[in-house]
Formats: sequence, C-alpha cells, structure tokens
Amino acid sequence: MPHKISVLIVDDSPQVCEAMKVNLERTKRFTVHTAQDGRVGLRLAQKIVPDVIVLDIMLPGQSGGQIAEQLRELHSTQRIPIIFITGMITKAEIEQRGGEIGGEIFLAKPVSTEELIATIHSVLKH
Repeated sequence: MPHKISVLIVDDSPQVCEAMKVNLERTKRFTVHTAQDGRVGLRLAQKIVPDVIVLDIMLPGQSGGQIAEQLRELHSTQRIPIIFITGMITKAEIEQRGGEIGGEIFLAKPVSTEELIATIHSVLKH
C-alpha cells in the first residue's frame, strides 16, 4: 500500500475545509486534517507534521502569512511546503504571475480538486 499524503487544511470556513477534505480523501491517496483557526492549525501542524499545508490567507486573529512565518520558525515544521489559498485575487491574476506571489504558491478560491491535487504533487515533487 503506497504512503498516503498527509495534508493539513487551515481555513476559517468549515464548508471549505470539509469540501477539500472529502474530495481529497475520496481519492484514497490523502489523509486530511483540518483547522478553522490559525493557532489551532499551528498546534496541529506541530503535532501531526503533515506532508503539505493548505493555508488560507484571510484568517481571524492572525493572517495566513503570519502563521506561515511561525511554521517556518519551528524546527518540526520549517520544511513543510505551504500552498496558500485566497479569495482576494482571481485565478487570472495568479496565472499571470505563474501561480506564485512573492515566491509562494497561491491558488484562488474556489479551488478545484484537480487543481489542488496537481499543486500538492508539484510542491512535493511527486
């Protein structure tokens, strides 16, 4: 049995978290954990050390960027690839920038399952 890819999704929308979780787990290739709060996501990332983190930019309290900075400061999570998701800019704007903003991988909401899976494989070099 091949190793399942462990994914942590941090988004303040329970619907977004659940939809991504169900769609990824349906493929039988992913184990998905979710958090609706950045601080909870930070603690969960340290506990489970996922293969990849899908992180919303707009979170209550601390932004996704602030959470990412904290993840990169911790020895246990500093090398985990982060895929940012946002509803703040359009797919066209992200595509114009080659899928990256400031050297970070971004996906525009709504994120299709195919797009998410392709991006996960890309950042993990699978």
